[in-house]
Amino acid sequence: MRKIILLFFVIFIQTGAMASDTPNTKITRILVGPSYGTKVFLTISTKPTATPDCQINTGYNYVFDGSTETGKMMLSIALTAYTANKEVWLGGANKCSLFGNVEDLKHIVIH
Repeated sequence: MRKIILLFFVIFIQTGAMASDTPNTKITRILVGPSYGTKVFLTISTKPTATPDCQINTGYNYVFDGSTETGKMMLSIALTAYTANKEVWLGGANKCSLFGNVEDLKHIVIH
């Protein structure tokens, strides 16, 4: 019985995760400004395959904090990809903690 409960729990957790995954896309817009503090917003050319329920913003797909060390690296990669018109792979964090209706960015890979 314990194994069945554990199996059910594992399946529930795996199917409940709706973090987005967007390979082979391009960054089409980057937004920063005093109204948003240290937040950096990204719009991409291909819509994510899955998003968490909190992601309801139609203008921007991802957000991250550009003031952290990781955020500074992600901003550098995002600007490089945007300027060079290179494809990226973006993955979401399955939460909207930075801006309420835009998914937090978990990772960015430049191709």
